[in-house]
Amino acid sequence: MAMKDEMNGLQRVATALQHKEADRVPVAPLVCGASHRVAGLTYAEWAQGGNVEAMVRGHVDATKLLGHDGVVMLIDLSVEAGDFGCEVLYPEMNTPHPNYEKPFISGPEDYKKIERINPRKGGRMKTVIDLTAGLSKEIGGTHALVGFVYGSIGTLSMMRGPENFFMDLMEYPDEVLGAIEVLDEVLIDYAKAQAEAGAHAVCVDHLYCSQSILSKDLWEKFEGESLKKICDAIRGTGAIVALHNCGNGIYFDLSEKWANPTTISHAYVADDVSSWEEQKQKWGGKIASIGWVPPGPVAMMGTPEEIEEEVKSEIEIFGKGGGFILSTGCEYPPNAPLYNARHIVECSKKYGVYS
Repeated sequence: MAMKDEMNGLQRVATALQHKEADRVPVAPLVCGASHRVAGLTYAEWAQGGNVEAMVRGHVDATKLLGHDGVVMLIDLSVEAGDFGCEVLYPEMNTPHPNYEKPFISGPEDYKKIERINPRKGGRMKTVIDLTAGLSKEIGGTHALVGFVYGSIGTLSMMRGPENFFMDLMEYPDEVLGAIEVLDEVLIDYAKAQAEAGAHAVCVDHLYCSQSILSKDLWEKFEGESLKKICDAIRGTGAIVALHNCGNGIYFDLSEKWANPTTISHAYVADDVSSWEEQKQKWGGKIASIGWVPPGPVAMMGTPEEIEEEVKSEIEIFGKGGGFILSTGCEYPPNAPLYNARHIVECSKKYGVYS
């Protein structure tokens, strides 16, 4: 049989998300923060968003260097929390994070401090919106562009500190739920703004919807409705709904129930299967998978041979019939060798061609 005509990245991803075979398996290692090195910025300069033009250039040049099919507009998981007032620390060459020694929410009474803000008017959420618009202008016709939103309870945990936040879910549920209502309004507007700026899809990180973090009942109580509202708003713009979850034992059934996503980026199999082969059999025809090259042991530390074997194995399991985008299971480590990311792409092109 003759090989399919070559597609661009956007066409390739769109075909895979329809559970059809493109010319080859699309590939997009999550070189989000790692693109700062192509732009010539420190991670701190990149993350603080003072130079959106350089960020756009970094992502565009990274696609030329590595050859991947899509870009995710993740900066880091403290973007939303920081705009609400949480103090964020910016290491020069590492991922920003909240100052947990001075949490924005220091006790249950502080959940009332969460007030409605406009993500379109300032802060790093505005940076992400502007980055999306810039990339849409530059490569929106050839590459898949995916916006990014950290879900409500994830954002709250950044402001409170995870350990105390988990206790508050049990002891002060009304206070937490009241804050979530305010957060949802902002995150809905933020997601819509990214879609309006040109994102083909918007990805919501619902990290706590996994066996390794919260029970199903507890997660549904606090984030089920919240996730549904955000995802319905994304769909309302015409953009595709994507989810990201790098927790172990992700609840695919609850993800389908509350978000009805087209695709999920994940690092591990669902809680109701025991192998990647079973994952493909049970969920492969319903929800497209993005993943799952291990970021640390393979993407960062792996030899070329180990990377090639991992990519080959994943494509053999998931590639047939579409519904799969090869990627890292979580963000490509910002300081990992870019050569390894390029090798992931090259191996995908070697083993992922459909005939």
